[in-house]
Amino acid sequence: MAPTSETLSVQTLALLGVGMMGGSLALAARRRADVPEVRGYDADPRALDEALAAGVITRRCGSIAEAAAGADLVVVCTPVRSIPALVEEAAAAQPPPRLITDIGSTKSALVSGLSSAARARFIAGHPICGAETSGVRFARADLFDRAIYFLCPSDDSPAELHEGLHAFVTSLGARPIALGADAHDRIMALVSHVPHVLANVLMTEVGGFEASGRRAMFSVGPSFKDLTRVAGANPPMWRDIFFDNREALILSLKSVAADIMMLCENLRDGDEEAVLRGINTAASYRRELLQHEDIVLDTLYRVTVRIPDEPGVLSRVMTSLGNANINIEDLTLHHFSRAVGGDLVLFVNGEEEAASACSLAEALGYPAVVSFVGTPAG
Repeated sequence: MAPTSETLSVQTLALLGVGMMGGSLALAARRRADVPEVRGYDADPRALDEALAAGVITRRCGSIAEAAAGADLVVVCTPVRSIPALVEEAAAAQPPPRLITDIGSTKSALVSGLSSAARARFIAGHPICGAETSGVRFARADLFDRAIYFLCPSDDSPAELHEGLHAFVTSLGARPIALGADAHDRIMALVSHVPHVLANVLMTEVGGFEASGRRAMFSVGPSFKDLTRVAGANPPMWRDIFFDNREALILSLKSVAADIMMLCENLRDGDEEAVLRGINTAASYRRELLQHEDIVLDTLYRVTVRIPDEPGVLSRVMTSLGNANINIEDLTLHHFSRAVGGDLVLFVNGEEEAASACSLAEALGYPAVVSFVGTPAG
């Protein structure tokens, strides 16, 4: 039986996989979209118990068929290789669900591999948000706030279901954007998958290198830690993502490798102008990125706070800034050692705001300095 032409209204939501992402989607659906029934299925019964006790889901299901039967929307929130089989099983439930979507980071292989019956009920989705934590206990309703949420309808996707899913995603606080599956995978290869590959390669290279008996790994600074933050993250999951998106990833890696080889040639030839152009181009694109995210580089200041490695320190600093209504555009933490502690680096718009943040940190007993991030006007 094909989906009806009536516009989708989500009253019954079914989650297949109740972890941090699925749990956050459930919380947002219940609190922001007023979805009255949220069913949950997970291969780990303990995750379901925890989700039910925390009010993340309203009903614990013992099978995919039970969760999906008659649901308005089924969301598959599991690793990429498991998604196709779960979509097929959900589509076969009786009565069938109105619509099925997922939150995986690869799309082309998934969409092309589905049966025609499943594809008629499926619209691929991918929210560009997340966290380094896992498990339903870390779920939060605001995870999707202002996040880009890609929707990749196929030729078989009924327009009214796409319209309904678009409205549902918007109600979560996200920004839905329609994009073809192939285009999605090319973009994700460059902005997500390639960075993971480069972090792994760089970490492996540095970890195995030494000179005059000194291991390079023990001489790194904050920039190296920033670049390799995702190195080694969830190996089985990222192996599957790499292979699922292998064609787009190979193309992107070859393009990056060509750019690196061009830089090598410019260095060998002593072409300082070409090297400078490359750095300026990167700076220009970085500036454009920050401005697109409403971070005005011309008024952006960096506040660096030296904090000890002690419980509660980060919370004290952030609470103090929050109480003073100081908005933090971005932050990062460079941990040096237990003895030294580390630097909490805060990015603040406006010189006055930055000075206030610095004063508040120092009032708590933590040394702080302010530096200008942007390029001076004129």
